[in-house]
Amino acid sequence: MRTYTIQKVQGKPDWSTIPIMPIDTLLWTDEIDVSAQAQICWDDEALYLRMEAVEPHIRMEGTDVLSEVCEDSCLEFFFRPTERLNYFNIEMNPNGAVYFGYGCELGVPGLVRLVPEERETLFGQQVTFTSNGWVLTYRIPFYFIKRFFPEFRADEGVRMYANAYKCGDKTVKPHFLSWNPVLSETPSFHRMQDFGCLIFG
Repeated sequence: MRTYTIQKVQGKPDWSTIPIMPIDTLLWTDEIDVSAQAQICWDDEALYLRMEAVEPHIRMEGTDVLSEVCEDSCLEFFFRPTERLNYFNIEMNPNGAVYFGYGCELGVPGLVRLVPEERETLFGQQVTFTSNGWVLTYRIPFYFIKRFFPEFRADEGVRMYANAYKCGDKTVKPHFLSWNPVLSETPSFHRMQDFGCLIFG
C-alpha cells in the first residue's frame, strides 16, 4: 500500500512546495502516451487538490451534472475519510463537469450519485490548459465531509484512505492509470481494498 503525507498549509497553497502523488500505475491497457499526477494539502477548513494530466488528445464532451465524465479525459479522486466502509468519488473533466458519488462496501451497486447545490461554490474547481494537457484544482470543505462522516476530524497523524486516477473511456486511446495499484482483472476504480493511505501531516 502506498502512503502520502498531506502537508498542512497556511493561506493559498504554493503548489511548488507540495509533494507529488504520481498517478503512474498503468491498468488494463498497453502503453499509452498519457501521464498524470496529483498533489494534496490541507488547512483547518478543507482539503485542496491539484491534479495534472499530460495527454495529446483531450476529450471534453460532458458539460452538465449528469454527464458521464469518465468517458472524457478525466481526473478522479476517491477517498474514505474514516475507518467506516463508505467513500466519496469525485470525477471531473476539462469542462469542470463533476460526477460526485457516495459509495459503500457494495461498490458500484451501492453507489449514490450526489448533486449538491452550487457545486462550483462548494468545490471551486478551476481548469487551465497547458501546452500538452490540463490542470485541475479544487477543494473539499471539511464541513461537507462531516455531513456524511460526523466522526471525521483533520488533525496531524490522522489517516484516511484514497486513490487517484486518470482515465478516458472514449478518448482516442482509452486509458486507466492509478496512484495505488488496482488488483482486479477488469476496470474497477471503486475497490476500497485497493486504496492507499493518506496521513495528515
